[in-house]
Amino acid sequence: MTKDCHEGGGREIRRVPGYLAIIAGKDEYLVDRDGRACFEKARKAAGADAEAEVISGQILRVDDARMLELQFAESVKTVSMFGGKRVIWLRNFNLVTDTVQAKSEEVKLSLKNMLEMATGADESVAVIISATPYDGRRKDLANLKSVAHDFILHASPSKGPFDKGDAQADAQVALAAERFKALGVKYERGVPEVIVGRVGQSTRLVLGECDKLATYVGPGGTVKEADVHLLVPTFGEGDFFEPIEALAARDLKWGLESLDRYFFNEDSSRPLLAALQNRLRLLIQIRCLVDSGDFRLGPEGLPKGQFEAASGRHGPTFGSAAKSSANLFSQNAWYVSNKVAPAAARFTLAELVDLQLACADCFDASNRGADESSVRAMFLRALAVKRPA
Repeated sequence: MTKDCHEGGGREIRRVPGYLAIIAGKDEYLVDRDGRACFEKARKAAGADAEAEVISGQILRVDDARMLELQFAESVKTVSMFGGKRVIWLRNFNLVTDTVQAKSEEVKLSLKNMLEMATGADESVAVIISATPYDGRRKDLANLKSVAHDFILHASPSKGPFDKGDAQADAQVALAAERFKALGVKYERGVPEVIVGRVGQSTRLVLGECDKLATYVGPGGTVKEADVHLLVPTFGEGDFFEPIEALAARDLKWGLESLDRYFFNEDSSRPLLAALQNRLRLLIQIRCLVDSGDFRLGPEGLPKGQFEAASGRHGPTFGSAAKSSANLFSQNAWYVSNKVAPAAARFTLAELVDLQLACADCFDASNRGADESSVRAMFLRALAVKRPA
């Protein structure tokens, strides 16, 4: 088999192996999962007599790159004594990362040589390269896309949860739902999304937290959103605060307990208040649209498609599409419909406005060092008594 292509630098590749797969991304779990799938695919295609080898592609020092290059060269160029096929998986390849070692000229040379060996291997050889973590600015692997039989590049996770177009988050939500099903537990609507919002920088962590929650509720149990906030720590860029979810649920007991946990770890109420104000801005807009008849709101949020329909009617009125809590229609549709909107059914517009004003009072109290007492008083006023419409 021969293929012709040109890299960015103009060098022509005239031959590729019988099978070449390249998988890259920052999420080690997803890259390794797809790398293993390609490895098993190549082994099956090569037949029962094929020789299969897994090579660790990780280096710790610059000098390790040369040793890895020699090991890979020996594997690629070794011909089977009985004429069978060979399948080689270069696993956890980290010569294309954003590290000091990967940027060195010695490592770059070894990388160049190894990729030339991979693309120039005999037709009886299958090569799988799974690279993680991967620096998306590097073009070494991307230049081989046209000659690879399988090329999988996993997008980096969004910096914030529920950003629009987050393919990794969508995949992780599906994996979390599958894991719960396999473990024999049920979950409240939105639980997989909340887990991903807290630890979505790592798929392995997402699935690990699913296992932990399933153990907590037991076989046949139901995982609640409150369980996620109680047991799952925020990781990476996650910025969810349990007290906000308790307030949105209009649950006084949960709210006060969540404040105990928050102020056990934090001295300042300002991060919590800033996040609460952002949530309240969205809730006020939702409540206004509900009261005007533009939204039909149920206990579980907005029916599917209703947010998109209202966005078409009112989006231009709300201004710029840049993501902002001041513009409801700049938010992720799932996040608004399923995560934010249910709280709007539990509060009147007057109550939401009162809470927004109370946040400003709490900021003033923070200047006097009364962070915890002022926030507790706000929660008690909001949750202990329901104000008439």
